[in-house]
Amino acid sequence: MQFLRWECKKLIDTPNNSVLSVVVPLSFLEAESYKYARKYLAKNFSDAWIVAVDADARTGIRSDSLFNTLQGRAVIVLAREYGKEQAFTTYHFASCTEMNRTEKEAFLLADIEKTQGNFDTYLLSTETYALVPSKPFNETLYQKFWAVSSDSNASAIFLNHCSGIKLAPTAAFTHVKAPMLKRRSKDIAVGGVDAGRPWFSNQDKPPKDEKIQAFYSALNECGNSKSIDNLLKNNIHPYSFRPYLTSNVLLWTSLLQKYSKIGGGGTRLRPEIVQAYSDADTIGFAMAHAPKDLNPTLSQFVSFCWYYPDNDMCTRGNSHIYMNQYPKKKSDSMICNINSSLLDTLSDMTGMKQIDLAKDVVFYTYAILCSQIYLDEFEGALFTVNQSDKRARVPIVDEAEIFLKVAALGKKLAELEKIDYVPENLLKFDYEILENEVPSGFHLSNSAHPFDEENEQLILTDGAKVINVYCPIELQKLNISGYDIIKGVWLKFNSYDFTHCDFTSMDIRKLLDFLNTLATHTQYVAQIDDAVRVILNGEANLITPN
Repeated sequence: MQFLRWECKKLIDTPNNSVLSVVVPLSFLEAESYKYARKYLAKNFSDAWIVAVDADARTGIRSDSLFNTLQGRAVIVLAREYGKEQAFTTYHFASCTEMNRTEKEAFLLADIEKTQGNFDTYLLSTETYALVPSKPFNETLYQKFWAVSSDSNASAIFLNHCSGIKLAPTAAFTHVKAPMLKRRSKDIAVGGVDAGRPWFSNQDKPPKDEKIQAFYSALNECGNSKSIDNLLKNNIHPYSFRPYLTSNVLLWTSLLQKYSKIGGGGTRLRPEIVQAYSDADTIGFAMAHAPKDLNPTLSQFVSFCWYYPDNDMCTRGNSHIYMNQYPKKKSDSMICNINSSLLDTLSDMTGMKQIDLAKDVVFYTYAILCSQIYLDEFEGALFTVNQSDKRARVPIVDEAEIFLKVAALGKKLAELEKIDYVPENLLKFDYEILENEVPSGFHLSNSAHPFDEENEQLILTDGAKVINVYCPIELQKLNISGYDIIKGVWLKFNSYDFTHCDFTSMDIRKLLDFLNTLATHTQYVAQIDDAVRVILNGEANLITPN
């Protein structure tokens, strides 16, 4: 940024017409942190030509990048006419992110007369000064919706939110099977670093030796084996680890506080979250504030949290937890986390007590944010990088029957993520046959290519034995908060690399239940879409924010 300021100063002080051409991160075009830099450029130059060159490969998009970096890149060309009042109110934009490297080079090297037709002209927003266009949407209707949260004094549904628990290293404190988490911890207590390494050796982010050593030392400070057993028994809890994956966490406060200072830190215990989720009445969902950082296209960016939530409930950035209640400052008590004016209106409308309505507001908001119709209709507003004044907005209906219907559907959708949820066999699996296919000693591979899309099969293998499981394309491609839910979540954390134990007939039963749960998810989202369609079509009145 200092170099950009120096460049601009040189041109502004030059008594001639001038041109500034600079390569910037793709995020410069719209990220909130660069807003005032873009505003400065808009005020001091008369014309702007923008080319998005490389997509951000960190979102999972396949990009034949011109620049040797995962971060996206763009080229900005700005013109300044000497002696005239400066400022541009429109900009010219073109994208070659979907081209291959050769095509990009040809585009950038071509004569301007040949490439000029690839540019479209857009009005510059005086709110964001973004230099990249967004998909059009009904802005008038959207402004009647309630912001999920606000960093200013504007009316919003939730009064407070907090990032999820950040564990560093995550692998040392979590396991999808509680007995194995206890066993691994006890192995480390006895054998230290040498005992811990085999548990983590094939994982993508294994703990460093110094953190295993700290874990070993802390356990042995507890006393004898019985004391360690009691510690593990009292501190292992269900953990909302990833969308549709409840794991187990060793939430050992004193050790986690030490870990925040070891090897560069990284651990963030989030006392507000720990206090809130220690209360059985707390429910909430995790939301990504920057959906554009998760995927090349907009998809569901929320997931429900019945248990202590992890910070990585989304693939990039912090997962922000929105709850029905929140810890009162400097107190052990909890207070309602929903806008009081909104609750008053909803209470008058439904005749319900506000304490019950607070939960319904959570379920209702979650349902709307999961609606595909809502995501499609307001993609232009929702598919953004993190902007503190541009949080997702939700329509709140002024009709009790519709409100309660959507809230009930949101609750049904949320209950799919409970550990004791038992789904209907929608995919018509023969559980017994598939259970019998699992041999003893089967070590599930964390395969990079687990799907046969043509035959709609999920392929389970240990490198020798292969088990085929029916899996519709729709489920194979299901992505929530940046995660491919089957491949990047369930299969990964249930593979031998992460569990260090056999994959048994009980595990394949859990997998079949998981696939049926995802099939139920698609059914419930379709039902939510039917209800949301009525709201967005203007067939129901809205409660508007003050």
